[in-house]
Amino acid sequence: MTKAPHDPDPLLGYGVAGLAGALLTGLGEGLLQLSPGGNYADSHYAYFAQVPEARLFLGHFLSIASAPLYVAGYWHLTGNLLADHRRARLIVFAACAYAFVIGTVWIGQRAFLGLTVQAIDVGRADAILLAGFSALNEPLVNVLRITLLTFSVIWTLQIMRGRSHYPLWMAMLSPAVLIAVIFGVYILWPGPGSWLVPTALNTAHAVLFSASLCSLSFKVRS
Repeated sequence: MTKAPHDPDPLLGYGVAGLAGALLTGLGEGLLQLSPGGNYADSHYAYFAQVPEARLFLGHFLSIASAPLYVAGYWHLTGNLLADHRRARLIVFAACAYAFVIGTVWIGQRAFLGLTVQAIDVGRADAILLAGFSALNEPLVNVLRITLLTFSVIWTLQIMRGRSHYPLWMAMLSPAVLIAVIFGVYILWPGPGSWLVPTALNTAHAVLFSASLCSLSFKVRS
């Protein structure tokens, strides 16, 4: 008697969408911000001066068009993390979805910062305008940071307790840990790290979604 095949996980498609969102948003954010050797902690955003205007426009539209796919990705993650806790799953998903909506607004303003920096360099804008844009833009990303940190704690505890669909090793791949590793690489090896830091959140999620899909696909086949 042959063993009946496992039904495919209906959430896998959402995970693929999340992975596509991470890769495409990362590409867009890289086009927007990548400036090898640039100081990404510079409050005056001098690294934007090295980014061609065409790249700013392309990165702007690509990142905005792709970032909403993170919502699908988090439906996949929360569904497998909190499968037996429907109410908790919906609360965590809603918080993460809201944070990524705010994050999309944040990334949608980066091109304006870049264009303002370039206008200041040629005397067509005042630094006061840049300071105003920055004051309106930077606080938005803190919503995403706080939410991801909270999600990472839930992620680690839930998997370590064996209350998810994930194997124990997935507990090491929370968004916060992966982002910390990327910044650690930047501190230890600034050259290679400077290629990762501008897209740290997207790179971390590309790893996370890939690992999630692989671990769950293996589970379905076994």
